[in-house]
Amino acid sequence: MKPSFPKSLMENAEVPQRRREVVYRRLKIVAREAKGGWEARAFAGKRPVSQTHLAAAHEQAIDAVKADIDEERRAELASRESDGFPTAQHVLSALLRLRPHAGQLAMLEAHYKAKNHTLTATQLANAAGKDTHSYANSQYGSLARDLAEEMEYVPPNTHPADGSTVWTFALAEGKRDENSDGTGEYVEWEWTLRPQVVQALKEFGF
Repeated sequence: MKPSFPKSLMENAEVPQRRREVVYRRLKIVAREAKGGWEARAFAGKRPVSQTHLAAAHEQAIDAVKADIDEERRAELASRESDGFPTAQHVLSALLRLRPHAGQLAMLEAHYKAKNHTLTATQLANAAGKDTHSYANSQYGSLARDLAEEMEYVPPNTHPADGSTVWTFALAEGKRDENSDGTGEYVEWEWTLRPQVVQALKEFGF
């Protein structure tokens, strides 16, 4: 008769892990047991963004992928403009990883197709089917921040009131002339897409 073991002991028995996952620079590195050792690769969502590395141990395979990511990061930083803003290709890669929602995509497309790629927050909101600029301030600003963080870029522009970062500057340059309508009343900011973003959106398919 075969010896029996308590169910609790069976459930707590160690099972060899044949898969490891780590997050590095906002990418997921997946390592799996493979013939001859372990293989690892980086993913943005479900999309592979690195070559596959094979090593004897999962730590070595993961470290090799991290090294690739770091090298790509160094090369990208070296190719940036003098103001530190990323290249069009890096903007495009970040957008593809982010997958903006329908409202954000509608605003991006309207901004890209506008004359001189320039719109106010209200006009951006209208493009997404909303009435007030607060929607664009929230959702376009949120997209800009996600994009900036994906690219590891922080706009130097800050709110005069509290010093917080104005993330929309990661997508566009803004300006406002409070007296441009001749009344001295509040006039909305006009936002002009950065050239690198324009090029990225062209390649994006707009």
